[in-house]
Amino acid sequence: MHSADRGNRVSQGKRFVDKCLETKALLDPWPHQILSDTFDDSTFQKLTDVSLSKLLHIKTDKLIHVHPKDYKDYGIDFYDETLDICKNIFANLKDLHEMYPTHRHYNRLGINAHISITPPLPYKFYIHQEGLEKTWSAVTYISPKQNIGTKMYTQQNEDSFVKEAEWKPNSTFIFCGTQDKTWHSYESNQTTNRITFNLFVMKYRENKCFYSE
Repeated sequence: MHSADRGNRVSQGKRFVDKCLETKALLDPWPHQILSDTFDDSTFQKLTDVSLSKLLHIKTDKLIHVHPKDYKDYGIDFYDETLDICKNIFANLKDLHEMYPTHRHYNRLGINAHISITPPLPYKFYIHQEGLEKTWSAVTYISPKQNIGTKMYTQQNEDSFVKEAEWKPNSTFIFCGTQDKTWHSYESNQTTNRITFNLFVMKYRENKCFYSE
């Protein structure tokens, strides 16, 4: 867990939060946002390059979460940006939460940040509403160029499917988990892994939170 600034790059954190605050929430089937061009070209290219050279082709049939402390082991040069984004999120938490009609409340919050490696076809993550400890969730799609984004439902069954947040590299899907409402799932339809950058504001847990204040 980190709570202090360490060589961060202000531009990416401010860019990320500004886009969150400037992007209108869509209401169907439940409140969510979709950011376009989340990171600048050079920053996103770093993530794309490491995905193409390493992450896409790791052999796995289970989810892998690469936390910031382990970035170097995977050749990921994104620690400073992750720290800066988390710092900016925390500085604007009230406004980020208030973009939504309702959100969960906890006395102390932290941020779980990681690069997620989802196995290739036919992997599917079941329909779920979001962990009760999470108050705000953001998933940035990185690689490959084509895949399945996030599917949204009104109930915990396939028949209630409404729409998909389209997989578009460098776009971000955001929502505040709500009990019995924010049903969603994700999966891969490609023969390579599915790479995303995930941020979860959540009830503080020392062993799960990268950043807190």
